[in-house]
Amino acid sequence: DTEPFPDLKVEHSKSGVESAKNQANALFSKGSVDEAVRWFSKGLWLVESKKVKDVPSDLHSILHSNRAFAYIKLKKWVEAEDDCSKALGVNPKNTKATYRRAMARYELGKFEGAKQDVEQVLKDLPDPSSNKEATELKEKIAKELENQAPKPVANGAASGFKRMQIVEADDDDSDEAPDAKSPPAKAASPVKASAPAPGFKRMEIVEASDSEDEPPAKPKASSPAAKDTEPFPDLKVEHSKSGVESAKNQANALFSKGSVDEAVRWFSKG
Repeated sequence: DTEPFPDLKVEHSKSGVESAKNQANALFSKGSVDEAVRWFSKGLWLVESKKVKDVPSDLHSILHSNRAFAYIKLKKWVEAEDDCSKALGVNPKNTKATYRRAMARYELGKFEGAKQDVEQVLKDLPDPSSNKEATELKEKIAKELENQAPKPVANGAASGFKRMQIVEADDDDSDEAPDAKSPPAKAASPVKASAPAPGFKRMEIVEASDSEDEPPAKPKASSPAAKDTEPFPDLKVEHSKSGVESAKNQANALFSKGSVDEAVRWFSKG
């Protein structure tokens, strides 16, 4: 494997990995979050490439959960969730990783998963003095789940369905009313509707508009042909399937927070 960040010099040993973690923590505390991510990543590479083999699982898990916290500060929710899951894969008892994954999932709109995580945190930390933030997050998640619950539709058609009006038609009605002033043409006689079977009435189904005052939709102007120029160059997305998935998740997270215009930009980028 190619060594990442070759400008970061770390000894290939357990103490070197520990040193990389401490350097990253120091940078994070000073607000140098991007630089902290590089040092956490360097330590993780040493562990996961087997360059250093005697690293305890607790340290390995902490590197992932601390990098996840850095990603949360950078609002990279997808990366944060992934790092937390990896931290828990190494050490399922890493409560900080569980809490941070709940935070990331909340921002991604994955409220059921966030709820499961935060409830696990509250089980691990039953003391109210140590779980205030988790309790507040659980309340926010519960509110979002309540808002997502389906609500009964009153006096209107359900979403996704058109309202239909069924009108009983008289058997003798023709499709058009005759003009009272003009005699019927002799050249051609109107075609009579086929008679219904005995015991049945002929019914006419008429589609009704949801709003009587709604104007007819205007035809959409044809849009110019899309150009090959990359849109929104300020949005950095990896040119891969995972990059497209990441753009979608980022857009969903922005949408759930009400940043609709920004969400459109991310959806368009993907």
